[in-house]
Amino acid sequence: MSGGSCTSIHEFAAALERADASARVLGARALAARHGAGPAAAFSALAAAGPEGLVPKMGTGGALAARHLEQAALAAAAAGDVLPADVTEALAHAVGAAHAQSGGANALDPRGASAVVRREVAAVRGLADDALPRDEAWHVMRLGTYLPRAAWMSALLLACATAVRDDPSASEAIWHAAGLVAGAGGPAELVRDARLPMSVARSVDEVVASLFALSRTGAAEPGALAMARATAARLGDPALEEDLHHDPVGAIGSALDGIGAIAAAVAARPMTGRPVAA
Repeated sequence: MSGGSCTSIHEFAAALERADASARVLGARALAARHGAGPAAAFSALAAAGPEGLVPKMGTGGALAARHLEQAALAAAAAGDVLPADVTEALAHAVGAAHAQSGGANALDPRGASAVVRREVAAVRGLADDALPRDEAWHVMRLGTYLPRAAWMSALLLACATAVRDDPSASEAIWHAAGLVAGAGGPAELVRDARLPMSVARSVDEVVASLFALSRTGAAEPGALAMARATAARLGDPALEEDLHHDPVGAIGSALDGIGAIAAAVAARPMTGRPVAA
């Protein structure tokens, strides 16, 4: 697999993760609206506290997810024959379904748009996961999934902590919103509990595993693996529990800085696509 194909597979997986993340927020915000003004307002607070695009503006989430799927389709096409035709065909279907669901009268059903996008993403991921042998391309795909997820979840939780700091009375609604997005868990669990699929700790553990496998082939920067292990150790440190209680903004911000350093190290040295060592 060429270095260009490695990069394309990574971008393919990252764009799928961004689409899924947008759909998660879209569905969670629609669900929160049914719970009353407090939970619904929490998403406005998160949009204000987080970086642009973390919580899409009302009515734009479905279109944003569709654009991420378009980016995934472009990256998949650039990967050449590493991904089989049924994966690219499924992506084309996903793009069409997402655009259809996010436009016209369907735009009034954000939970429907969320369900469609997440179902399409799951289908594409399943096909790609089934098609790829457990070699370098597969590890690159997993890195492209879990490194963006670690950063996205950290940014979401940092926005929660910042919004709670600015308005302590909204704490329950804001952390409830985070739980709706992630599927389960409170602030400490979503940072530290590696048993939760969407937790920061689980994502970083998966990044460590992927980078370790890729470092054996020479396709990943050894420094990135060292930083990933250090971040994983920090997330597993029992002292972090107390830090999250006393200064959640600082504690989560520190984790996000570590994840950003990993991403920078990965980007600084493009994956070479060297053959797997015997």
